[in-house]
Amino acid sequence: MLLQGSPRRRTSVGFVKWFGGINKKTGKENQFGFIESIDGDDLFVHASQLGGVVPEEGNFAIFTVDAKDADKIRAVEVAICDDTETFNTEPLIEYLYDIEGFQKVLVTAKYRDVLRSLVNRKDNEWATGFLEEVLPRSKAALYVVGELLADSATQTRLLKPLSFDELESIDHTFKYVPKCHFDNEHARSFQWLRGKSSAERDSFFQHKINDLSLSFVLACVFEGLINDPNMLDRHTDDIKLFVEQALQKRFTSSQEVNNRIILLDYVRETFHRSFTGFDELLSCPAMVPFFELPLIKQKVFSKDRSFVDDVERSGRMSRDPETFVLSRLFPLIWDGNDDLTVEAAFFHELWEALLSGQLDVDHPGFLKLFPSCQTLGPHLSCEATYWQKKELFLCRGRRCDDPQIMPDLDKHFFDFNIYDWLSYFGRSYEKADQPSRRDFPIKLAGYFNRLKDLRAVLDCRSCGDLMKPDFKYSRVEVRVFDPVTQSTISKQLIAAYRATVFYCDNPKCADRDAKHYLNHCLGHKCNKIIDSRDLGKCENGFYRCSCGSCCKEHQLEAEQRKRQLEQMVQDRGSRRFGR
Repeated sequence: MLLQGSPRRRTSVGFVKWFGGINKKTGKENQFGFIESIDGDDLFVHASQLGGVVPEEGNFAIFTVDAKDADKIRAVEVAICDDTETFNTEPLIEYLYDIEGFQKVLVTAKYRDVLRSLVNRKDNEWATGFLEEVLPRSKAALYVVGELLADSATQTRLLKPLSFDELESIDHTFKYVPKCHFDNEHARSFQWLRGKSSAERDSFFQHKINDLSLSFVLACVFEGLINDPNMLDRHTDDIKLFVEQALQKRFTSSQEVNNRIILLDYVRETFHRSFTGFDELLSCPAMVPFFELPLIKQKVFSKDRSFVDDVERSGRMSRDPETFVLSRLFPLIWDGNDDLTVEAAFFHELWEALLSGQLDVDHPGFLKLFPSCQTLGPHLSCEATYWQKKELFLCRGRRCDDPQIMPDLDKHFFDFNIYDWLSYFGRSYEKADQPSRRDFPIKLAGYFNRLKDLRAVLDCRSCGDLMKPDFKYSRVEVRVFDPVTQSTISKQLIAAYRATVFYCDNPKCADRDAKHYLNHCLGHKCNKIIDSRDLGKCENGFYRCSCGSCCKEHQLEAEQRKRQLEQMVQDRGSRRFGR
């Protein structure tokens, strides 16, 4: 029960259904109408019960139900709300004192909207007085304070007299306690939470974490009240920004940092009370995962090879596409390998990671390094090249108006994509600002797109397992850093990055060891997937694509048929319009 039962049971609320209008029999204005009550009943109302007010359809009304005549239930002593700022709320207070009535008002959206307008009007002392009286024993009143009241100062004033134990007794989930109350009463909040068991604290945060401010959540982390990073839920992205912002201030002068995250003053006070220095924050259990990536990027930026060990030691970072690419790619570049060698070695390790399940090519982390453009859509990376003749960019033969492949070293390295990193380490484009398919960064983007395209057809159709590439290519010599000798040595690797034949190695599969050719069509502006399981070969021994580009001979035939079809369409159009 929220409130004690009230004897004022005949008071009700509703909305004017209609009133007045011309009577067809008498030709005069009607002096009556109907109100639809909150219970769904249509109540007759006469003008004599309105105090001289002429109601309009949809007006909120408070009234007394006169049920003496069961065949014609009437609304009497009706108060019409045509102006929320001047409306006399005394009858409404009487109605809200009833347990069932208060709950009904909050359940229905249009009644909640009326109540919201009334409790937020300039003169809302009626509401604060009523809520102060009933709040200690009413979950409905707590809902009004937390969900309907707009002024945070009024929310705090109403809730401050109550202890957190009392609030918990009203609603153990704290669902309707506004976030501002935890910020304004953070010291009492911390004290209350420290008095709870670990399980009780976890239960509180599981219910409430997404309704708390970032300031309060971080302060709870600093206080040791939140130790599980998985508990942080929707605050994850903001905490990542906070960490990057904090590290940027540490690595650079504070004047250079754009403060994207603004915290309340008590968070700084809590930090200094909990930690003697910044390094202690790095080992805070709930914060450790948020520092891993930016600290690794800082080492990459400083060309500190120890970041490779950091990635391998961290299960989370070894499965993160961004750190995987950085740790496998840049040591090869730093060791002086040429582009072809880097391609061979890097794509070999990428294939192994994909086949082992360590990486998922559809992981959104790849798009952080290889951003998408509007031309290829949100799931593929931009691989724009510059067409000098027309002075524009093309992605797979289509115009690209928002190329994402131009490096920008003015931004902070935390925000670097692969083109920024490569440019920073001197591996950019042969012609500045004019990328071509021969350039290493574009080859990388194109290869990742190829993997994404092929991934949709790489599952074995018999057993569903991921097929493996058939490595029948020459080995390549790669220069790699040897931590034992602290020097670069030569190593032989398979050039798996050119794999076009795949097979299933599941010993229980009926299709085991069957070889399947998978590749992109090489026809102009085609890029469809060539899958030998679906396509036949032409007489020249090539798999025939629907575009006709299996070989030069049939490509010419396909182009000729296309021109003939276009001419037929043009001729029909000319005859139709009498040209």
